[in-house]
Amino acid sequence: MRRLISVLILTAVLFLSFEGVVSNTVYGNTGSPQGSIDDIKKEIAELEETIKLLNEDIDSRLKRIDDLDKELIATEKELEKNGVLLAQAQERLDENTKKFGGRVRSAYMKGGSSYIEILLEADNFGDLIVRLAYLTRVLNRDAELVSGIREEREIIEGRQIAMEDQRKKIEDRRFQMEAERRNLEDQRKAVNALLAISKGNLADELAVVPQAERTPVYGVVFDNHPSARPQHGLSQASIVYEYEVEGRSTRYLVLFSTLPSKVGPIRSAREHSTALALENKVNFIHAGGSKAGMEKISEWSVNSTNALAHPAFYRDSSRRAPHNLYVNLSTLNRGSSSSTVIRPGNLSRQGISANSTSIEYSPSYRVSYQYNSEKGAYKRLINGNDHRDATGAQIWARNIIIQYTAHPTVNGLPTPEVVGQGAIDYYAKGQHFRGTWRKDSPSSRTRFYYEDGQEIERIYGQTWIQISRPK
Repeated sequence: MRRLISVLILTAVLFLSFEGVVSNTVYGNTGSPQGSIDDIKKEIAELEETIKLLNEDIDSRLKRIDDLDKELIATEKELEKNGVLLAQAQERLDENTKKFGGRVRSAYMKGGSSYIEILLEADNFGDLIVRLAYLTRVLNRDAELVSGIREEREIIEGRQIAMEDQRKKIEDRRFQMEAERRNLEDQRKAVNALLAISKGNLADELAVVPQAERTPVYGVVFDNHPSARPQHGLSQASIVYEYEVEGRSTRYLVLFSTLPSKVGPIRSAREHSTALALENKVNFIHAGGSKAGMEKISEWSVNSTNALAHPAFYRDSSRRAPHNLYVNLSTLNRGSSSSTVIRPGNLSRQGISANSTSIEYSPSYRVSYQYNSEKGAYKRLINGNDHRDATGAQIWARNIIIQYTAHPTVNGLPTPEVVGQGAIDYYAKGQHFRGTWRKDSPSSRTRFYYEDGQEIERIYGQTWIQISRPK
């Protein structure tokens, strides 16, 4: 108990000190974001150690209750055994009592003759000796019956007392066990409540602490035909653009700052995907391309790798072409990103509450998002089903930008105009903002603005940019 009290006091002290750290981080900490995160991680480790001690104490109590339960079962078995012995003793007592009662009734029915009268009626000395021997045997037998009855009664009474004592002990143990269980439940509730509060505060604090993100190094054109799903590497992306291609289907331009061992399926370049890769200064990976796409790669001097002409790319025989071209990014010449950018953990303003949104690219293809407040992110769905990658990982978006633009048909292909300007809907942290976008040239960065003209600084985490036809 002393140990438990000490642990609870330590937990409370840690929690209060942690709240102080949170307050400093949110309102006044001007140190580096990484320093704040390191401090929080230290607090997490200390709190987890405290919880570990509490759990050890609870486990110890549970073991004692388990031992008490086993002892209770053994006692009940012993009581059952004593009950059988008691019944047998009672049966023998009843039998001896019956025999003794029979002798008494027999003597009474013979006229109540006493043992002295039997001796006086002897005819001679020999008859007297015989009668005396007979009476001695009778008296000894009577004495044995009386002694047996007394012993049986003492045994029964002793066992009755023992049984009552055992019953009382069982009742006391049951009460003790139930009290232990109730105390444990109360302690668990208290610990879980403390842990939930602490984790909630930690999540809130981590959510608003800026974090460093690596800048992307590869931009890969992903197939999004139903036969291409689930894709490999999608959950590890930094930024994903989704845009329309022929047949009202879509493809992705997926930007990576890390090097997943398998990404794809990889498809061809378009003029708009080439411009998006150019502005992000990534190595543009594609499998051939449209006439305009290939021309722009050359005209704009885009750093690119054609998967159809590189030995590192391979076909996965478990899928049909053209939905089966993949690559291990670590086998290419460029390593992981070494440069970083600091992204905020929280929005700089309040928007309109919005827990869901959707984009319909065609009657048979709808993308939707549902906000999860615990994760601070949006679950992505395709046609109402969870969108997962090939590993089974759910796709989550921290930022969603729906970028509206014209989609003229060029050489028979829909060609979203990503250079220019237009309207956007921006979703983050369960809030919705209207705004605008602007891109002045193929190589310039697309900038996103709130309605009042302030540039949007997206929060850290995976971002999905949905390029869509105007409403």
